[in-house]
Amino acid sequence: MDGSELTALFEYDDEQTAKNVSEFFKNFKRISRMAGEDPSVLKSPVITDMPVSHDGGNHNEDRLVEHANATDLAPKIVNDVKIALSHVSETSRTIIIGLYVDDLTNRIMAQRLGYSERRVIDLKKKALNEFADSLEAQEQLHINLHVTNGNELVCG
Repeated sequence: MDGSELTALFEYDDEQTAKNVSEFFKNFKRISRMAGEDPSVLKSPVITDMPVSHDGGNHNEDRLVEHANATDLAPKIVNDVKIALSHVSETSRTIIIGLYVDDLTNRIMAQRLGYSERRVIDLKKKALNEFADSLEAQEQLHINLHVTNGNELVCG
């Protein structure tokens, strides 16, 4: 594989990837509730790559299979997100948690960081792409939020 072929493997649509990650985080609170976790668990400095298990309690026979599958996957997704966040820069982690866990606005985030609102918007895009790179590297579920050549690569 030559240099141009290798470069082509990493040509992502940063705008659309950032939008995918943003949408992912908009659903993350629901995913974390399904995992029996509070979304603020992402703020915890304790990060583990140990496999997680979920105590499903009593299972009703008429429970939808999709809900059961989602409930089983939710703890794994939460764990992968924790690990991925531990591998992004501190600024990216602060921005992602501030905007998507603490529900801060870009303006408030800018005030807290001492940046202009425009700078926070630029850093948010960078943070979301950095997160997508880190999440893709996780081995449990291999969630890919990148977009390349207009084709979404959501889950592999």
